[in-house]
Amino acid sequence: MESTFYAISSTFPFAVCLLWTCLLGDTARRKKAAALWMLAGFALTCTVLYFCHAVFFNDEETPWVRILYRGANLAVYPLFWLYVRSLSEAGPLPLRAYWVLLPSLAGMLLCGILYASDADRGWVEPLLSGVFLAEVVWVCFAGIRRLHAYDRRVENFYADTEGKSMEPLRRLLYLLVLTSVASALANFLGRSLFSDSLLLAVPSVLFSVLLCLIFYVGGRMDHTAQEVTALPESREEDDEPDSDEMQALLDRICALMESRQLFRTPGLKITDLATELGSNRTYISNCINRLKGESFSDFVNAYRVRYAQSLLLRNDGGKTIAQIGAEAGFTGDTSFFRNFKKITGQTPSAWLSDREMS
Repeated sequence: MESTFYAISSTFPFAVCLLWTCLLGDTARRKKAAALWMLAGFALTCTVLYFCHAVFFNDEETPWVRILYRGANLAVYPLFWLYVRSLSEAGPLPLRAYWVLLPSLAGMLLCGILYASDADRGWVEPLLSGVFLAEVVWVCFAGIRRLHAYDRRVENFYADTEGKSMEPLRRLLYLLVLTSVASALANFLGRSLFSDSLLLAVPSVLFSVLLCLIFYVGGRMDHTAQEVTALPESREEDDEPDSDEMQALLDRICALMESRQLFRTPGLKITDLATELGSNRTYISNCINRLKGESFSDFVNAYRVRYAQSLLLRNDGGKTIAQIGAEAGFTGDTSFFRNFKKITGQTPSAWLSDREMS
């Protein structure tokens, strides 16, 4: 019984990764989504990695398995970085983007040479572990910066950013780091501690759960990001208006918002505003960012919240709070409640209750 439980524990993460590789690969094939193919590649690499772990814990490790393990270990974070890039860039990735996989290939080649020549390998493990740590740090910082920049771009193009933000992917990156920390802790304790021991079930279940969360969230991110990977780039002239012209442009923007109530348009984009003003979106975006100190999305939603507040105070038609949010221009209850609380610090019902009591 114990041997069966140990065998299951040693192979469980491998089985989980293999299952997700098949699921993600099939979804990527059906959707023809490049980002999902990259995520499936990441899952396949994790499958190879945990296959090597399973071989070790069943006392069957060979030099080729060790070489394969090092290659997969050094490819995990670069592949996740390529997944982030494929989500946040339009079109296929250029060939030069794949240079991040060179450490993995070099690590496999180095280990292969050392095993073939029967040379001393004591120094190579610390070296490759250091390379892996450098990859973790670099991918985390570069990935978070890229995702923040992407979200800023979205917020300056769309008034309604629900379903377009990369916040879930940032949480996914933190989750991947947590998985690596847990793995590093297990390695620090020593893999021998878990060999032939039912304690192996603890890291096995932990890693399997974390990996399932990563693949599940990542698999859902692709379809939400597809429509914004090809945001149109401005092709207008680079010269920007001076401060007086920019203030005049902001006055026109505010006048248009107040007179035409353009903010009430569901799914409003900055290009819609640019068309109304006969300007270009870069000028408008920079004008709002610099003079108002906020994104286009925050700027529009502030108008919507103020309009919703006026409707709440004079609500004599028995409209629900959700209906008032829709009338103000919000595309959903979640967006309305989130922005209302962000601006006022209260939910719509709490804000209205305070006004009725005063």
